[in-house]
Amino acid sequence: MVNDGTVWELAVHRAGGLVRLEAVGDLDLDTAPKLLTEVVKQLDAGMTELVIDLTALEFIDSSGLGTLVGCWRRIRDAGATLTVANPNDDVSMTLAITGLDQILPIRNEKQAA
Repeated sequence: MVNDGTVWELAVHRAGGLVRLEAVGDLDLDTAPKLLTEVVKQLDAGMTELVIDLTALEFIDSSGLGTLVGCWRRIRDAGATLTVANPNDDVSMTLAITGLDQILPIRNEKQAA
């Protein structure tokens, strides 16, 4: 959990056809559906490039992993692009253990800069 007591927050930043969704806290059974709902909303609004920024994500469970895959599929099926950005070491390890790092387009923007 984030130190300030935040369990979940999703900040949305739009610029042209790009939307950046910044997840804060835990992506789990309770919060994962909110991410998918927001992705669908953004696709319906015509966004063509989506970034799910995990910089401030503290924890992800199997529901969160499944939701990331569901987001990726919806985005791909809509003809848009997805980047999963900046997972911390724990989230990166979880993505690697599950093999999702081989499927999801993951980028560490801090290293790329």
